[in-house]
Amino acid sequence: MSILDTLNNLYETRTDEVEKWLNKIRLESPPLFYTSVDLRHSGLRLAPVDTNIFPAGFNNLSQAAQARASNCIKRYFEENYRGAERVIIIPENHTRNLAYFDNLAMLLSLFNNAGLQAKIGSLTAQANETLNFTSGHGVEIRQYPIVSNNNKLSLEDGFTADVILLNNDLTSGLPDILKNLSQPIIPSPDMGWFQRRKSTHFNEYKNLIEDFCKEFSLDPWLLNARSHHCGMVDFHDKTSLECLAESIDDILAFTREKYHEYNVKQEVYVYVKADSGTYGMGITSVKSGSEIIDMNKKTRNKMQVIKEGVHVSEVIIQEGIPTIDAVGNAPAEPLLYLIDGVPIGGMYRVNDQRDNLGNLNAAGMRFTGMCDEAEDECGIWKKMENCNFRAYGIISSIAALAAGREKY
Repeated sequence: MSILDTLNNLYETRTDEVEKWLNKIRLESPPLFYTSVDLRHSGLRLAPVDTNIFPAGFNNLSQAAQARASNCIKRYFEENYRGAERVIIIPENHTRNLAYFDNLAMLLSLFNNAGLQAKIGSLTAQANETLNFTSGHGVEIRQYPIVSNNNKLSLEDGFTADVILLNNDLTSGLPDILKNLSQPIIPSPDMGWFQRRKSTHFNEYKNLIEDFCKEFSLDPWLLNARSHHCGMVDFHDKTSLECLAESIDDILAFTREKYHEYNVKQEVYVYVKADSGTYGMGITSVKSGSEIIDMNKKTRNKMQVIKEGVHVSEVIIQEGIPTIDAVGNAPAEPLLYLIDGVPIGGMYRVNDQRDNLGNLNAAGMRFTGMCDEAEDECGIWKKMENCNFRAYGIISSIAALAAGREKY
């Protein structure tokens, strides 16, 4: 039985128990406002390999998923910020990515459809300088200068926020203008990549998935990509890479044992990833510890620096999970989007330039729709053999709950 069938059958036969377990964790540590979760599915295994706290890509969701998102946003604000009407969205800095502008246009639409007023405030716009952009789909995007007065943020046109939404992952640090505000900021700036660590997230996920699997008699390895944190790494100093190589070989040996247990006939591999950061930067895959020591200068340089020129000194080693998902002949992986920990929709990341072992969040990637429980939006994706929104949703919900437990 595939892992998707296992999870689907578990939910169908023990729905109340699964929901009770999820709600227990939710009460202990509420999920963040929004998250997106990258999954890898091998048939035998399904596991999160990245959880984004400040997700983009909402423009890729189906119309039905967009409607669910607005409903969840409305409910979230009614439960947490009753009376709030105005939201300032703070986007990424200095981007000219047309698809990202489509994402901002969709966020504005989602909030407006939830009965809230939303505008975009730029951290980089100068006084009296409204920035105007056109998204990839021809939508005009206006970003207003931000004004700070008495620990409150407003836009230069007088629009004052009741709540501030961060859609900026703060890779290079927390700007002074966002410190000590009287308005709530969601998600918390403390979750920015200037101090958030993937190793912390995956440790929280490991704890939760082990508890879940104990409760429902599953092997947690089937739902978790084993990872290990290595600090003080210098990719231009081979001596400092020896500890990293040893840890790589340890995880590979563990995976070989599990493959033998489950009669998996496939070569093992791991990803080495920067412990902070996104956009698929600072990541490589290897099949032995010696590969990391002997990697070429180009790969060393790629691993040493991530978004906005931030230097990498800490990494995680994470089990590689080959994907069996494909769109046409191209490998694919599911992405789930959640509001308040509730799965609202998703998509597949597809990359014609990679194989089923590779990192698909790289040059050449594209997105396609995902079949979920709304029959009218499935279209041709209804025919995708392995698409199972419910199973994806269970694991993504646990990953979102793990994000809510991270402390910095």
